[in-house]
Amino acid sequence: MYDALAEDLKAIQGVQFTEYAWRTRPDGNYGTYQLDFEIESDDGDDSKQDRGWEGSVHLYTKGREMMLAAAVESALAANCGNSWYLNSEQYEEETGLLHREFVFQIEKR
Repeated sequence: MYDALAEDLKAIQGVQFTEYAWRTRPDGNYGTYQLDFEIESDDGDDSKQDRGWEGSVHLYTKGREMMLAAAVESALAANCGNSWYLNSEQYEEETGLLHREFVFQIEKR
């Protein structure tokens, strides 16, 4: 599921995506995606069950770029169902970019 999400993000026209971080910031719109931690649950017998992962997608744009944000939301909905949300949206003065952070949970299969 995570690999499918990554491929869907990379297929979005008008933005470049990579996993974790860019070595040098690309010109134009760009983004990153990553797994942040594993989600575990107790099964009641003092043992842990791996259920999935929580991760994030960061979209950096030169303007509002609502179509790009909608494309990211569509990729998240297709791969995570309703298990995602827009965590923050802020203007970064030092770069002049609008930064949106989406948080998602994805099942382990």
